[in-house]
Amino acid sequence: MNPHKVVCPCRKVTKGDIAQAVAQGAQSYKEVKALTKAGSSCGKCKAKVKKLIKKLRSADLETGAS
Repeated sequence: MNPHKVVCPCRKVTKGDIAQAVAQGAQSYKEVKALTKAGSSCGKCKAKVKKLIKKLRSADLETGAS
């Protein structure tokens, strides 16, 4: 995963920003949005953000992280 790839162009939120939010305990789109502001402008990235959260959370479960 390229942590510098922008997922939310309106707010310039990267994959790394979202990964950091998930690492800090955010488990839902709403929680990630609160921490990163991803999707809070036009909302076009909402599906991408949700998909990335799901991917990151499943990877955490596989490795045993919480």
